[in-house]
Amino acid sequence: MKALTTSVAIAALAAVLGTATAAQAARAYIGTYTVDPKAPQPSGKGEGIYLANVDDATGAPTSLKLVAKTVSPSWLTLSKDHKFLYAVNEVASYGPNKSGSITAYAVDGASGALKQLNVVDSGGSIPCYVSIHPSGKFLLVANYTGGSYSVTRIKPDGSLGETTDIVKPGGPMSVYQAADRPTGMFGSKEPHGSRGHMILPDPSGQYVLGADAGRDQIFVWKLDGNTGKLNQVSVTKTAPGVGPRHFVFSPDGKTLYQQGEQNSRLQVYSFADGKLTAKGSSTSTLPAGFQGGNTTSELLIDKAGKHLYGANRNHDSIATMAVQGDGSVKLIGNTHTEGSIPRSLTIDPTGKFLYSLNQAGDNLTTFRIGADGVPKFTGKFLAIGSPAVMEFLP
Repeated sequence: MKALTTSVAIAALAAVLGTATAAQAARAYIGTYTVDPKAPQPSGKGEGIYLANVDDATGAPTSLKLVAKTVSPSWLTLSKDHKFLYAVNEVASYGPNKSGSITAYAVDGASGALKQLNVVDSGGSIPCYVSIHPSGKFLLVANYTGGSYSVTRIKPDGSLGETTDIVKPGGPMSVYQAADRPTGMFGSKEPHGSRGHMILPDPSGQYVLGADAGRDQIFVWKLDGNTGKLNQVSVTKTAPGVGPRHFVFSPDGKTLYQQGEQNSRLQVYSFADGKLTAKGSSTSTLPAGFQGGNTTSELLIDKAGKHLYGANRNHDSIATMAVQGDGSVKLIGNTHTEGSIPRSLTIDPTGKFLYSLNQAGDNLTTFRIGADGVPKFTGKFLAIGSPAVMEFLP
């Protein structure tokens, strides 16, 4: 009987220790803006890609470690099997074309260490977003000042191959003077062309969407799995000067939420057969009565599809929007980011914590998502130079 009791106690202790170990096992990569030695002005205070441990109980990232010294890896994405990490280098000085670049890394699953595989041209200057096609065969990149969207083949060993397509939209020039921008936000009257800000497959994997924050367009393509070419299905024009930036889909893929960078508003679209249809009027990401300058950055949706989280820069807040029964959204809170100029937001895999990467504040702040969906600051800061993006390694 005593032996049995001892065995049970040992098993219980092992379970506790195992749980404690698992609680410390969460890790995340953090991309930063760095100094570009080829640029006339310094652009950031980071040094590359960092790895942090994430405490399961508090959500706090700790034990920050530089794992890849590279120039301005401002957006990251992991392969489906987590064996490879891809980063855009947000520069305009790579190669003879003075473009941006993309770097491929092999991931050591045990340590999280990164081994650089290769670097290739991104197909345009200042790349700011990267995603992977569901086939796992192609990398999709949005080039901001380059005004283009590129497709690069992924080799079986995870390294990057040839560029299979570069789409450069045309059409009338635009200005950042949205009619519904906040009072006191002066925008810019300087005409400009396309600004590729995001490219992402829809949940079904049938389509690829791209947001053009310059010419106020949202593209829908189909990717040819053999040639790697993007074939346009539709293009949707937003109101002039809105600057469509980041978007998210509802879990069922039937609704798209598009955040306007230059008017600080969220527009809801229905999505079917590769076409977008606007539903109702847009919703402000700012509190009633706000006046002054603000631009939005990141947009997230929770796993249940019930809450959206938008980042406001200058107001420096996280806008929480609740999805209503008719598919519209309602602003239910603005939470201060505890740092300035949130470049992006991230929700951890458990859905319990939200993180704000405060680019100008040189810190990352941790929030616990409440039962009402509104994030509450946990009091946990992580000092890091010019943070841009956070990607969890399962």
